[in-house]
Amino acid sequence: MTAPAKTVFLSGAGGMGNLGAEAITLAVIPFFQDRWGMDTRFILAAWHPDRMRDLLSGLPGLFEVVKQTVPFDRPGLLRGSDIFVVCGDVALTETVIPILPCYWAFKSLWARLFGARVLFLGVDAEPMRRRLNRWAIRLVLDRVVEHYLVRNEEARQHLQHVSGRPAHILLGCEPALLVEDRHLELFPASPLDRKGAKRAIGLGIRDFFSEPLRLDPLRLKLVRRDAPPGQLSARMQQTVTLLAHMADRLAEKHDARLFVVPHHALEASKKVILSDREVADHLRRAMRHPDRLEVLPENLHPYTAMNVHRQCDLAVSMRHHTSSFAFRFGVPVIGLGVSEKIRGHFRLVDQPEMLIDPLDPDTTTANRVVDEAVSRREELSGRLRQRLKALQDEMKQALDVALRYE
Repeated sequence: MTAPAKTVFLSGAGGMGNLGAEAITLAVIPFFQDRWGMDTRFILAAWHPDRMRDLLSGLPGLFEVVKQTVPFDRPGLLRGSDIFVVCGDVALTETVIPILPCYWAFKSLWARLFGARVLFLGVDAEPMRRRLNRWAIRLVLDRVVEHYLVRNEEARQHLQHVSGRPAHILLGCEPALLVEDRHLELFPASPLDRKGAKRAIGLGIRDFFSEPLRLDPLRLKLVRRDAPPGQLSARMQQTVTLLAHMADRLAEKHDARLFVVPHHALEASKKVILSDREVADHLRRAMRHPDRLEVLPENLHPYTAMNVHRQCDLAVSMRHHTSSFAFRFGVPVIGLGVSEKIRGHFRLVDQPEMLIDPLDPDTTTANRVVDEAVSRREELSGRLRQRLKALQDEMKQALDVALRYE
């Protein structure tokens, strides 16, 4: 007898105007289709429903997109769902929004009350310094979450220090690393115009905030703490200066043209930090060769953005998902260690030598890393491809456990 089709509820689908979060959402869909069948139905609770519908329009599957609600998801939709999936990569972290683990504990408990299994899929986990978040994990999430599927060994160790159910913490990887060519080819990227340059460099930049965002209770809006609205923080100004130096060295010594793939783009009323395009404007003004920098259109499909990185010889990244997109195709990355998430990625891929401290005023290390990345490209790429296969296998094994039929 054929089992009835299952329904998956993806909460917080696509994040809040972020290409990486969108890539995660799209990447996890085939995980269920491959194991549960193409008749699996997906309910995607999205902050930007119209955008999510556009992203799904070229993909196979049964989808219903609804507006993400705060704090309660709709009981009728939850009651009809077999599994409630949290796929936001920062769900168990404090460095973006300090109370985020508490928020997801509440959402998960609500879903479980209506009968849905609960799964955290492909998430990061950082050290929990706030007592309230530790309690939320131990007293709420541990009781309702069937499995935590984290994306690296460090995340697993951090969560094991808090959770009382270490056996339910499964080791996986970044979901975007498992996106298959059959899906990527549906969203091709236009050929990069190198304008005669020998090398194409993908550039992942962002307005990094060095302190967690604060919730303004009167306006119900997130506010940054480390810089006035519309301005770069002092740390970001230093980072832009180093990026400009590296970009000019790539242009002058290695005949490279750099392509920024914007990940973060929101309308003015919803912005908390500068968009990637605005950061690129600061970078261009700091460069000696601004003509070597090109900013691609905002709001690309995540799979199109991944296909852009497929065309690159190297990447320079201060974004986790720029590094991951390049890694998916074995493209070596020079990383700017603006956060533990970035530093952790380079430990994961066993290439910590490609990481640069963006606040180091001495550019000697940056020069060396840039030159080595160019000269050792083939070696670095080969190592990445071997590491990718191992991580993909780990993720598939963890998924087989987490998505088993009851």
